[in-house]
Amino acid sequence: MTEELNRTFNDEVNRYRNALLFYAKKCDWDTFKVNAGRLFDYIEKIEMSEIERRFFKISKIIVSILAVITLFIFKIDPDIYPALARLKEIIVILAVSGCCFEVFFFLNFRMYMKQKISFYKKRRERFITDIERDFKEIVV
Repeated sequence: MTEELNRTFNDEVNRYRNALLFYAKKCDWDTFKVNAGRLFDYIEKIEMSEIERRFFKISKIIVSILAVITLFIFKIDPDIYPALARLKEIIVILAVSGCCFEVFFFLNFRMYMKQKISFYKKRRERFITDIERDFKEIVV
């Protein structure tokens, strides 16, 4: 996360926190719950975008390395470089394992995101309940 985005995120969370504190002091729990839900939605949106950004950043690096390895494999002439012919097999195995890792990494990421989204409503309700309980303890 960039420093500017981090600062904006912290400012926004502080704004939500101050609003939640204000509504808790007024004992307006319905409005409190609405704002707590908005806070959860905002945090989830930022977290998802950061996770996706990091995933695709790593994914681009791995795909770039695999592309370079593939080009290297096709450029090797076994007649000119007999020692590299043996190395070519190792490079092919490494490239295949890199592809397998990338596929595993992608599928793992998709399962994580699917799991996270499928329990979104339950996590949101639990977040609202927990934060409401915490603020009730602060106000009382």
